[in-house]
Amino acid sequence: MKIRTGIAAAALLIMSGSLANAQQKVTITGCPTPGVEANCMMIRGADNKTYNISSAKQRPDIGQRAIRLTGTPTKKVSYCQQGIILDNIAWSYTEQNCK
Repeated sequence: MKIRTGIAAAALLIMSGSLANAQQKVTITGCPTPGVEANCMMIRGADNKTYNISSAKQRPDIGQRAIRLTGTPTKKVSYCQQGIILDNIAWSYTEQNCK
């Protein structure tokens, strides 16, 4: 019985660690750009990675002002065919203009 309890506890710890990593949010400030496919929107982070922000409920204007956003990276696949797909996106405009 003690062995089963130990195994169950170890499994829960491993699963909770995996879930915690999957739910880590990223924060990015930058200018949204169009993706290579229609209706796709991207942003490049300070880490020089491209993030797919096409799932943003309110879409920011492209080429106007920079945005600051938070989102959760996913392992989803998108027809946009580029960028790390973000979910649960919340964003706001900054005072910085885009070039």
